[in-house]
Amino acid sequence: MLYFKTNVSVPLSYYKSGQFICEKNWQHKSFILENDYEIIIGIKGIIYIKQNEDKYEVNPGDVLFLLPGMLHSGYAPSDEGSSFYWLHFLCTSNEIILTKSEIYQEIISILNTESLHEDILLPTFLSLIDTGKVFIYIKQILHIANSLYYTHLSTDYLVSELAIELTQQFINSFSLSVTKENSVNKRFFQILEWIRVNVTKDISVQMVAKKSNFSADHLTRLFKKHIGMSTLQYINSIKINKAKELLLNSEKSIKEISYTLCFKDDKYFMKLFKKYEGITPTQYRDAYPKTYINTDSSDPLIPLPSYLSHNK
Repeated sequence: MLYFKTNVSVPLSYYKSGQFICEKNWQHKSFILENDYEIIIGIKGIIYIKQNEDKYEVNPGDVLFLLPGMLHSGYAPSDEGSSFYWLHFLCTSNEIILTKSEIYQEIISILNTESLHEDILLPTFLSLIDTGKVFIYIKQILHIANSLYYTHLSTDYLVSELAIELTQQFINSFSLSVTKENSVNKRFFQILEWIRVNVTKDISVQMVAKKSNFSADHLTRLFKKHIGMSTLQYINSIKINKAKELLLNSEKSIKEISYTLCFKDDKYFMKLFKKYEGITPTQYRDAYPKTYINTDSSDPLIPLPSYLSHNK
């Protein structure tokens, strides 16, 4: 399963929507989305859709999220009278596709902080905890999209609200599954958060095992089961993600970043970075525009814009 993330401080852009009712032996045709995304929400019966090679059965209350650039097609006919809502939208901010381990980190971080967020997180497939709000939003969208409103912003904001509601239900279902699982799995998610918080320390598999009261072998089995990688691979992936952040948002040298993240030496750090990212740290830094901001307004070379130079 894939996971989608984008910022909605500027609302998503509504494209088109509708409700579809299946005729006898109807099966979804093959198609590829170009730049838009599609949300399918089951109302009645079962809709059978593939995204590339992944097969999904969309039952009432299920949400299927289709990504651009992938082949979508029906793989079995639906019963006559089966129905679903469909909605297409465009993003107004950069989109990111996350892996299972990355979405775990995102949600764990959200659950362990009280700050508000401006991103939506949508899985490829979600079974709704509460269909009420979602159905209200989609019906409002359909109504307004077919009315002569003087601005498109109404549908844009409603689509964004729908996406926020889906994100909240996704986070709630994740949290609920963790709560229902046994104490071993609860401790596992606490371990993920501990590694994230202590990313700048010299973390070893043995240290994590001791911290969690698991054997190193059992811990690795848990990592393989939940996120598909070993304990060491996960530790390294978190450190590399932090390195990417430092490369773009600080003026630290490669050697300083290596030291900050407690790698053995900068040569080992560069080798590991290339293994995980396919390019060297220097190439990564050069491939993106600088995002480092000098917050010292007294620096004459980097004057603050007028709208940032006053206290709020």
